[in-house]
Amino acid sequence: MRALTPLAPFATALLALVAVVGHASGASPDDAPPGATPPALAVTFSAVTAGGRNYAVYDCADPASKPKTFRVVIPDGLRTVRGLLVNCNYGGGDSRGDWTFCHYYREFMHLHGFALVASAGDIPHAAAFQAFRRCLDAVGVAARHPELVNAPYVAIGFSAGGGFASTLMTLDPDRTIAAAILGARYNFDHIAKPAPASVLGIPSVLITGEQEQLNSAAVDGRYKVDEVFLPNRPRGGQLAWLERRGIGHGCDDNRQDVLAVPLLDLAVRTRYPAAGDPTRGPVALLPANYDDGWVADHTTWRSGLTKITPVRGFTGDIGRSSWLQTEDLAFIYRAYATYDQPLAITSPAPCGPGTAVVDPGTDVTVAADASRFPNWRTIEFYDGARRLGEVTAGPIQVTAPKLTPGYHVFSVLGTDAVGTVRTSDPVMVVVSALPRGG
Repeated sequence: MRALTPLAPFATALLALVAVVGHASGASPDDAPPGATPPALAVTFSAVTAGGRNYAVYDCADPASKPKTFRVVIPDGLRTVRGLLVNCNYGGGDSRGDWTFCHYYREFMHLHGFALVASAGDIPHAAAFQAFRRCLDAVGVAARHPELVNAPYVAIGFSAGGGFASTLMTLDPDRTIAAAILGARYNFDHIAKPAPASVLGIPSVLITGEQEQLNSAAVDGRYKVDEVFLPNRPRGGQLAWLERRGIGHGCDDNRQDVLAVPLLDLAVRTRYPAAGDPTRGPVALLPANYDDGWVADHTTWRSGLTKITPVRGFTGDIGRSSWLQTEDLAFIYRAYATYDQPLAITSPAPCGPGTAVVDPGTDVTVAADASRFPNWRTIEFYDGARRLGEVTAGPIQVTAPKLTPGYHVFSVLGTDAVGTVRTSDPVMVVVSALPRGG
């Protein structure tokens, strides 16, 4: 983790410790016993520069929830925090500094006018949720952003951080725009069965490693995925799952964010109402249209090309399928979930947390290697589901022109002489909301 770099004091008056009185907002029941006065929450401020931009950083420790602490990061000059990107820590970890080097998380704030919430410390998720809400109250006062208590969230996290993302879905579904659960599970143990519509209407994805064997009866004695998917997908649950071939409980070399972050980004763009204003109260999120989505068949991951189809055209076992909000996400899912892809994108390289963003309007060359796919006849290049071009002879590359701000995920489809179609692993490029330095 990189150290936070102090910035020239754009708000030096706030560098001292700020003590505010915390109270629960939107979280019920409160941890405090009836009639008790909630303890004061200490909030500290620091000014930080990352990636050439300035941020106000607020740290809050809830005495009732030791050792859990939360950090809220607000881009400098952001007048209204429209929402929150919640990226909580894995067990024994600390996600509070990740945003300083993870470009695609940091860029999310600027694309959507969001703040970011990170954390350290391990306590049960239900108690962590209560502390999270109390800390938002306290930071809202200290930062003079009272809208923080109304801001809706997208949530992403690995392991215990993914567990917290699942917790936001079940404990606060009306504020949860979307969730990406990495190396954990959908934890619906403590809600109604089948799950309520408010939870099932949240676009979400679970990504696990093949070696985690999450759906195996031999692991923890429970069919964890089937428990959620079999009863809830047929009821229109906007749930998705895939296993990454060959990995266990860890971050993928081609990071799980290649599918997770575009899913969160799309959900904000489509579910956040144009007139939504958290300064006036809670934001009434728009529903995602289930029937306009796509379905991926879990039983086809090992088939050579994962099967995807529009919702209305799916004829398989709906309980063993994933729902994706758009064809773009379905194309990314197909490339990422398919086992044994013979095609490979050689440029750009996989997008890691430290991979630099590019400026809007940039042209990007996408090149592929087909040496493991003999007798190919055509190679098609895609940005999401948008076809960029086709080649029938080398060099195997096209140009993706004038990229717009956001997350662009490239994949290829190759067809050989007998009509066999195969794909590649996807590769993500992040395009800045503003020119770098702008």
